[in-house]
Amino acid sequence: MLFFNRLRDLMTKNRPSTPSRRRKSMPANSSIFKPMHNPVPPVEPASNHQQSHNDSAPIASAEENSTPTQSGSAVMLVLYLDDQNHSLAKPQWLNGQIGEKIHFKPRQIANYVLFHIIGFTTVFTNSYRIMTLQFTKKMGHPAIMYAIDYDTSEMIAPPVIQTGAVNAPFAFGKSEVDDYHLVKASRPLTGHFTEEVQTIVVLLRRNNWTAVQRINIFVKLLDSTQILDQPDGQPYDYEFPKNSVWRAFVRVNTRNGETWFNLGGPQWVNGKKVTQTDQPARPQIGQRPAVVYEPMNQAAKIDFVTGHSLHTYDQPNGQAVKLVADGSPVQLTGEFTDDNDIKWYRMADNTVVLAQYVQFN
Repeated sequence: MLFFNRLRDLMTKNRPSTPSRRRKSMPANSSIFKPMHNPVPPVEPASNHQQSHNDSAPIASAEENSTPTQSGSAVMLVLYLDDQNHSLAKPQWLNGQIGEKIHFKPRQIANYVLFHIIGFTTVFTNSYRIMTLQFTKKMGHPAIMYAIDYDTSEMIAPPVIQTGAVNAPFAFGKSEVDDYHLVKASRPLTGHFTEEVQTIVVLLRRNNWTAVQRINIFVKLLDSTQILDQPDGQPYDYEFPKNSVWRAFVRVNTRNGETWFNLGGPQWVNGKKVTQTDQPARPQIGQRPAVVYEPMNQAAKIDFVTGHSLHTYDQPNGQAVKLVADGSPVQLTGEFTDDNDIKWYRMADNTVVLAQYVQFN
């Protein structure tokens, strides 16, 4: 018995202590593990085993974090908003698998155009994503207002142009032109922009005109009279002669009691300087006096443009009869000079030709 006890003691004494026994022999609250201050632990090179263990840890963590973006189901919400972030249409929900391409057709919104996309992507990248399609209103064609003189049909102000989005309202105020007032308009001055140009014509009349009448009479000037560009307007640098007769097209009465007559175009005369008259008799065109030729008998030829023909006439300044080719021989039988000192030759066939195209042999 004593032998076995001594043998056990020797075996226990020579066997190295195991880590578990070493931890049991040193409690955690031992003063050996309590430093006096908080020193920075020295950086010691890790063993190959420790280094491989430390390297594998973050790799495993990264793989765990990236797993949701590599596989699994995905959902994308598509929003339709205007430029003020107001909803224009019901959102679309798109479903798929992460990494798959997205196939969908955006909604078309009447009178709006797409101008910006937030969160654009062509594939499902994660489990949930939002893509926002922003639209702005489509611009309509302009509305244009023209100011026209009701009595003379002249444009009296630059056109007024308004633009805006389709279906947006527009409104023109009454055209304010000095010394004019509105008579009528071709259509209402309000409306909505469309995809077509809208034209409004407002007809205005001078404030000092009380009555305007379309007429067709004749007036005779009582004296040599200077003509104005409009009633009480600016004079031209010419006069119409005394006793001359003119057709009048418009009669205007003004607030100061005067009457004005329009003689065509921007030509006006005061009613005090004319009197109404009958249409003057039209002069009758009398018969032309007989043409008397000076006799001659001379051979010649036509000297015109090479390769072309010349007209001959029934009498000086008369009607064309036929064509004679350049270089053709002719026999001249008479000569005549008209009131404009233009010389003509009569030929043997009783037609005439201008002397400048005749060359004597």
